[in-house]
Amino acid sequence: MQRYAPDLMKDPVHLWMNRLYFVPLVLCGIGLLFLGGWPMMFVGVFLRVTVGLHLHWLVNSATHMWGSRRFETRDDSTNSWWVALLTFGEGWHNNHHAHPRAARHGLKWYEIDVNWWGIRGLKALRLAREIRLISSQQINDAEDIQLLKKAA
Repeated sequence: MQRYAPDLMKDPVHLWMNRLYFVPLVLCGIGLLFLGGWPMMFVGVFLRVTVGLHLHWLVNSATHMWGSRRFETRDDSTNSWWVALLTFGEGWHNNHHAHPRAARHGLKWYEIDVNWWGIRGLKALRLAREIRLISSQQINDAEDIQLLKKAA
């Protein structure tokens, strides 16, 4: 975290959330138990966490096996449209590996990135600032390299 988000390492709220991540989950579970009983707690805590973790692991496994590559990276990461649809945009994994500090990973109009839409919403509410993006020049350079490889 220090390498990619040093500003977050200085923020006491983020440090607290990183250290005591389970507290909001436990409080949410207790609230849902009182609000709707075991079924609501099951869906709101157990099912949500299980599905979220499995989708996270899907990104890290499927996008290193199947998909296309826009950027040349030192690993085998790929972009996968179907993983991106399931994970709100996290399937544009090659884009992420090439530019890990960028907030937006769906770089073309057809690359749906719901997480980027959320970040834009936070920026509009002035809750997010200094957002890093991939430049148009970097995207065009990567496309030129891919075209040259196909022509060769």
